[in-house]
Amino acid sequence: MSLRETHPRLSVVIPLYNEAGCLGSNIVLLDDYLRSLKLAYELVLFDDGSTDSTRRICCDIVGRNLFAHLISYSKNRGKGYAVKTGVLNSAGRYIIFTDADLAVPVRFIGKCLRRLEGGTPVVIGSRHLPESSFRVREDPLRQVLGEIFRRFARASLGLRVSDITCGLKGFEKKAAFDIFSRSRIDRWGYDAEVIFLARKLGLPIEEIPVDWYHSFDSKVKVGAASARTLVEIFQIYYYYLFDHYHLSKTA
Repeated sequence: MSLRETHPRLSVVIPLYNEAGCLGSNIVLLDDYLRSLKLAYELVLFDDGSTDSTRRICCDIVGRNLFAHLISYSKNRGKGYAVKTGVLNSAGRYIIFTDADLAVPVRFIGKCLRRLEGGTPVVIGSRHLPESSFRVREDPLRQVLGEIFRRFARASLGLRVSDITCGLKGFEKKAAFDIFSRSRIDRWGYDAEVIFLARKLGLPIEEIPVDWYHSFDSKVKVGAASARTLVEIFQIYYYYLFDHYHLSKTA
């Protein structure tokens, strides 16, 4: 019997792009932790057009693990697209996505899940709360550009949260569908869009403090990604202004 037939309580979505260097060992860590929670779960691996051996490693993982399945595209579509597709193909009552490099340690998945089980429909990790900790910091350029984006996105979209781009976010299933069925941003601005849509849909958001271990193997080209993300902020506002999100149907 497959896990989908047992209605998993938790789905964990992992977007992947050229993660061969860390994928195998980190999936073992993640799977061991999820098993320790003693609940029905699934791993949703989304290979977003990797050019290294990520897809082969994913196939090996799926072949060994009843609780994992793979979605794969030959062309890179963007992290936002990967997360959206993974979430909308998840079967769990609660859906959490996190990064393959485990910059946020796996134990915070359990903390996120407990908040979701407590009735909060949207839970996001934050590196900027008093209890948060940067165990390994980003380089100065990334820190500066990240702070510029954070301030700009909060001001322009009215995002009243301390951290927009932390890789750990969790959702109750209906909230996830309501948000991601509307999302349109395929690349790095998707975090801001997700929070923006949650707010406009009237969904409460809870932030939880996390530890952060920056990976210096990041595939992101900081300058180009920052410029594109700023453009995507304007796109989000445009989509909202002209009701491309169909939010009027919820009124």
